[in-house]
Amino acid sequence: MFTEKHFPNSVTGKELDVYLENAWYRMGLSIFTCHFLFFENSLYSPIWLRLPLDGLVLRKSLQKNLRQNRQRFRTIVRQGVIDEEKEGLYQLYKSNFRGRLSATIQDSILDGQPTNIFDTFEVCVYDGERLVGFSFFDLGNTSLASIKGVYDPDYARFSLGIYTMAEEIQFGIDLGFQFYYPGYIVPGYLRFDYKLRMGRSEDVQFFDLKTRGWQAMSHFSSQNIPVGVLSGKLNRIGQALADAEIAVQMLYYPAYEANTFPYEQERFLESPLFLTLFNNVFPRPRFIIYYDLWSEQYLFTHCMPVEDLGLYFEYTMQFDTKEARHFLDFILKKTQIIETQDMQAIVQLAVEINGLIKPPGLWGILK
Repeated sequence: MFTEKHFPNSVTGKELDVYLENAWYRMGLSIFTCHFLFFENSLYSPIWLRLPLDGLVLRKSLQKNLRQNRQRFRTIVRQGVIDEEKEGLYQLYKSNFRGRLSATIQDSILDGQPTNIFDTFEVCVYDGERLVGFSFFDLGNTSLASIKGVYDPDYARFSLGIYTMAEEIQFGIDLGFQFYYPGYIVPGYLRFDYKLRMGRSEDVQFFDLKTRGWQAMSHFSSQNIPVGVLSGKLNRIGQALADAEIAVQMLYYPAYEANTFPYEQERFLESPLFLTLFNNVFPRPRFIIYYDLWSEQYLFTHCMPVEDLGLYFEYTMQFDTKEARHFLDFILKKTQIIETQDMQAIVQLAVEINGLIKPPGLWGILK
């Protein structure tokens, strides 16, 4: 699965280490992993990062930021607490933030609940007695995970978001932690690139989805970004189908996370991108092709949409229109026709099925 989510009642330090090692991340009181994201009506792939701390020497720019801000501000690292002072600063930060944030810091960190199942610490930055920035980070036994950074927009020139992350890293180094996890970057979406400033490309590591292991960013190749692999594979077979005069359209599928919902004994499509065939006859997907990154094979499947998902995605996606290329129904896989690396085998089957389908307007669908 490309997206998984757990709702634990408790999380030990050792358990958090294992989650982080496998590119999972805390969100509120749940913990999840994902490898595809929809931002501004486009599909992206998050690339999870970590920074090994053993023997790490901070980049000179980070050392400078740390030194200057320690001289300019009073900084405290301690057990994390949500209070009115932080809530007030969060609301100020939120009002100047470009994008969507949780209504309150309590909602963001604790899903609005009164207790925390994680061992959360905070970095608080004061200008005199005024709180101008803070961050929360979780502790495992050997790992730290950066969760949330907030700062006063009037102090943006001091790069307090970078500064609190640097303090988190230094805290981990001083106490002998092994890894620091800052979350993910999103190639093609620059908002998260600041996390790469935490270390040199040979120091920062990324989670490689194919090998399920961590590698240095110096080995990262844009050719292996999952969304690029999917779109490339589907474009190639889509062109072959079009050349065979098969009606075909590529669709985004934001409901690829359907298997995280509590539907038992159902087999939902788990690919965020797919081809729908014979769309000149079927107004909603019935025959689809998607590419499995794990098996590296194409799957040609007969399916059926089962439920409108507009309410789930109304805040992040446009509704299903021809222009948007978004399909907001659960897609239930009924019959797998073929799974293969051979594009021509699928094209041949599609041609045969196309020969059985009557043109629109005639009685029935199949001859």
